[in-house]
Amino acid sequence: MSIKLFTNELSAVYDAPLRQMLLSNFEIIQNIVNEILDNQTKIERWQSDIKETQTTVESKIRIQDENMHELINILTKYDVPIQIVNGKVVETEEGE
Repeated sequence: MSIKLFTNELSAVYDAPLRQMLLSNFEIIQNIVNEILDNQTKIERWQSDIKETQTTVESKIRIQDENMHELINILTKYDVPIQIVNGKVVETEEGE
């Protein structure tokens, strides 16, 4: 998205140096506003990419968590002595 300022409509200003200075300033402002708009579009695209990546990571973590619980259920079913320490499954000695 870009904007176009109507700087050439300053024909009522009779002082040529002042008119040229105003035109120059309007062109600078126009370029900066357009750059800001372009950057905003990029930021919105990056935010969308980040959100998509976050969703993917959360999905993978959820699957990993489900698999871990299933593994624990299987090991428990077969009386394999295990426990979870700091988020890791460790084998324990009988009776611990």
